[in-house]
Amino acid sequence: MPWPVEKGNISSSFGEHPHPELKGIVVKNNGIDIRSTPNSQARSVFDGEVSGVITIPGSNSAVIIRHGEYLSVYSNLESVFVKKGDKVTTRQKIGQVYTDQAEGTTELHLEIWKGTTKLNPAPWLAGK
Repeated sequence: MPWPVEKGNISSSFGEHPHPELKGIVVKNNGIDIRSTPNSQARSVFDGEVSGVITIPGSNSAVIIRHGEYLSVYSNLESVFVKKGDKVTTRQKIGQVYTDQAEGTTELHLEIWKGTTKLNPAPWLAGK
């Protein structure tokens, strides 16, 4: 499947990891984080239907797209270009990725679900 941003690299992988600063603390990532360039736009990874647009505290807005029995979730969006019920196509722009001005980072969080099972998106992404 195509990458959800035009340019980017995985900055945080799927699964459990030691906290980068707090010794003995483990953090869990239900998806992957993709660092991109300022003004990046998130794109749908496959044809589908928008099943929700929500605000996640500390993570800005998120778009959930249903692709049959799969869901893709795109979060850390500062603005959203779609609404619930919209049909989307592969690579369609769905929102603007938030850029943290203090840190100068632009990072999209992507999750893939099959039913209630969280899947690692990284192996699904096309090579660059």
